[in-house]
This record gives sequence, structure tokens and C-alpha cells, in this order.
Amino acid sequence: MIKQLETDIYEIDTKDWITKSNSIIESQYKLTMQEQRILLITASKVQPNDEDFKPYKFRVTDLIDKIGIGNQTSMYFYIKNVVKGLQGKTVEFQKGNQTMIANWLVTSIYEEQEGTVILKFNPDLKEFFLQLKERFTTYQLENVIQLSSVYSIRIYELLKQYESIRKRSFTISELREKLGIEKTKYKQYGHLKDRVIHTAQKELAEKTDITFTFEEEKKGRKVDSVVFYIQSKKGMIKHPSTSSSPKQTETEELKERLKKLKVNERLFEFIFKTYPLEQIKRNIMYAEERKAIIASIGGYTYNAIKMDYALINDDPHQKEENEDLIDEVDILFHLTKYWRKTKEPLPDWFVEEVSIEEIQRLLQVSIEEAKAMYKQLKEELFLSIKTPKSIPSK
Repeated sequence: MIKQLETDIYEIDTKDWITKSNSIIESQYKLTMQEQRILLITASKVQPNDEDFKPYKFRVTDLIDKIGIGNQTSMYFYIKNVVKGLQGKTVEFQKGNQTMIANWLVTSIYEEQEGTVILKFNPDLKEFFLQLKERFTTYQLENVIQLSSVYSIRIYELLKQYESIRKRSFTISELREKLGIEKTKYKQYGHLKDRVIHTAQKELAEKTDITFTFEEEKKGRKVDSVVFYIQSKKGMIKHPSTSSSPKQTETEELKERLKKLKVNERLFEFIFKTYPLEQIKRNIMYAEERKAIIASIGGYTYNAIKMDYALINDDPHQKEENEDLIDEVDILFHLTKYWRKTKEPLPDWFVEEVSIEEIQRLLQVSIEEAKAMYKQLKEELFLSIKTPKSIPSK
């Protein structure tokens, strides 16, 4: 085994692709700039189709060329200290109901005479890098290795996940937590804005494949959250797995995610014929993030896609314009829950009469308005409650 390691040296190529599970991008960890660069270089050598991590061996001179050496005189000593620091760092993530804390690296082997170092990822992190089928993000090493702020790297990854959605919101406390900013650092929002957000904005625009603008949302006189608007740069290279794969492959992947969200498979054809793919994608992700707190996740996901919760709930202006749609969604949830309590087959006329009465009672509207709303909802309602009768025509 050792002889093989001695001859298997990886060349560092900034055009290599990094593929990470979104879960590991969202997890909590804090690294120095140099530790982050070493980690990214190593991750760029992981092949997503591998069954296991391999020992990744690099020349010290190649690493120094990519991460810099500061004022240190010994390249070997410097890299050894950086790797030692990385090996002691942990990442915290959720696995079911458990909170897991794991080291990034389990082993580092140094050959001073040869001038190389071998790094081994923690096998417990395989699920975040290998055999990924869904919810992962891919980007080229060159987009992050040249960034000069560790916060810029983290912001890049957090926004890159949402590149197709083009929008992402954080409360200030969430953003600080995601970026690993200590409570004593950048306590004033103005400092956070200037030294973290503006720095990342400038760096991403100059050095990466995405750019962003942002808006501040206030509670009273205090900035409470930030909304990032993400744009892809035209002409940038897309990963082969995303640029050349047919839409059918992406559709099948989305269907698998819908199954996991317990959406009725009878709805799939209707969903993909009726709604834009981007709307389906962003609302699947929206529902996945809320899966743990939603009781009837299948119905919730379907209605999220239909009403585009991902946009309605994140944009206060859009929310104001769609108050009538939100009422409709709430009513559909209520009626679905109401009728699912009954196990016996129900005649269509009975469902219609009682549903109209419930709409009137809850919304305090006229019988004509209630009937009109029921007419809009009845197809989705009958699909949701799985009545044995055929779906009534509009």
C-alpha cells in the first residue's frame, strides 16, 4: 500500500470540478483561509462516482504555489502546520435526529525528502462527496481557490446552490452562523456589510462564475435580514453532468425527490406539464428544507409548486400581490385535512356542499364567492383526498 502511495501524485488543476452535497455546504464549520484552500484542493480530486475516498498525494511545492506561504521560510514546515490545523478542525451536521461532529481529515502522511504530503478524508463524510444522486452543487476549483476571504468562499458556495433559483434570503443571525463568524466579531451590521458582504460581492464579480446584488430588510430601524439576488455569468463553462444531460434525466431526478416528499405519483404528469421546471425545482428544495416541521409534506409540496411558495414566502412585495392565492392554499390545506379524517367513500355532491360551507365559514365570504373558490380548488382537492370516484371535470 505504501509503495502505491509513493508513486500516486496528484497534479493540481484549477479546472477540476468540486462536487459537494448541499448538506455539507449548509453545515457548521470554521476554517482559516489556508485550511480552506487545502480542503478545496483535496476535494477537487474526489471523483463523485468513486465508492470510497482515496489517499490524495500532493507535492508541497504545488500546494504552496496555490495557497501561498506567507512569511514562513520552510515550505514543508508551513504546509505541515496548515494540514495539522485542518486535521484538528471539525464539521457539524445533522443525520436524522442526531447531531454529528466529524473531523475533515483522519490521516496526513509527510515525506520530507520527497517533498510530498498525503491527505485522507474522514470516511464518515463519504455521503457528502461520493455517489451523490440529488441535492448537490458542482463548481470548478478556480472559482474559489483565488478568493482572498474565507467568508467569500462560504458565500460563493451558499449562493451557488441557489443559482437556478436566483434568490436566497438569510436573517443576519443565520448568515453569521453559516459563515462561522464569532459573536464578538463584526457585531455591528455596518461592519458585517462592509467587510464581509461587500468584499464577497466584489470578489465573486471579479473571480467567479456568479455575481450577486442584495437588499436589506428591516424590523423597525434595524436590519434583520438580507436577500441575495444571484446571476450567472454568461459564457462560463458548465459541468458536463449539468450542461449536456438531457432534460429527461433532470426530470427523473426531480420525480425521485417528489416521491421522497410523498407527493402522489398520479400528480407527476400534471405537475411537469403544467409548471415551469425552475418553479418545480425551487419549490421541491423549499419543501425539503421544511420537511421536518410539516405534517402532510406530500400535499404541502404539491401546493408549494402550484402556488410557488419559494417566491411568495421570500418576497414581501410578491406576498402582498398574492394574498388571495395564499388564502386559497390555506383553504385547500384545511379541506384536505378535514376530508382525510373520513375513511368511507364520499359522494361528490356531499364533498362539494360541505366544502363550500367551510369556505364560507372560514373566509366570511358570500355563497357565490365560496362556490367560485371551490370550483378552482376541487380538482386538487379530489386528488389530495384520494376519493375513489373519478376527478370531477371543471
